[in-house]
Amino acid sequence: MKRLVLAAILILPVGCASTDVPETTPPPAPAPDPRVGELQTAMTELLERLDVMNSRLNRLEENGGATAVAAAPAVREPVVREEPVSDAAGAPPEQIAQAATPQPQVAQQPQAALVGARMAEDYRQAIMLFGRGRHAEARRAFEAIFQADAQGDLADNALFWIGETYYAAGDFTNAVRYYQRVVNDFSDQNKAPDALFKIALSQERTGDLALARRTLNQVVERYPYSSTAASAKAELQRIKY
Repeated sequence: MKRLVLAAILILPVGCASTDVPETTPPPAPAPDPRVGELQTAMTELLERLDVMNSRLNRLEENGGATAVAAAPAVREPVVREEPVSDAAGAPPEQIAQAATPQPQVAQQPQAALVGARMAEDYRQAIMLFGRGRHAEARRAFEAIFQADAQGDLADNALFWIGETYYAAGDFTNAVRYYQRVVNDFSDQNKAPDALFKIALSQERTGDLALARRTLNQVVERYPYSSTAASAKAELQRIKY
């Protein structure tokens, strides 16, 4: 009997100790990082810009190939003599006829095509700098592209991306300044809808929601069939109230 009581005494603390062990709960799931969504959006925009760049590069190459062959200069008609041509030198008649036929001149590749290809490569490098977060370097590269040809195919792209470098840095005043230049000077180019949309987003970021809504409505009215118009409509619904 004493042995049974002793065993019970020994078992009792063990049982009590086992009930004191706290239950383990899984750690809470980490909150999603908002920067992931921003990076995904930035990558989508970069891919879209690269598609635009590729299409423009193809157009530049096509234009260069179309102008590669220059018009042959006017050739004065050979004077036909009444006396027969003498072949006393022993030259075959076919060589004499070939010498009398004017030979076409091969035009050199136009310098404009080479310049256009170089600018397209500079534009691609500037896009890559922006994607790596090197905004100041990218801005200088885009400024050089615009200054090289302020009315060329890449001029509106360069201005837009200069604005993007300021937008990424939180300098919305300068960002709007460059976006507005795209809208004013290149209203019929492909970057105009994007620039007007980014003006509205800049106005949102500075707290002027009423002005942002007006600008978003302008995007829909001016460029109703663009993909940017769909983005503007979605943004209007988001900031409706």
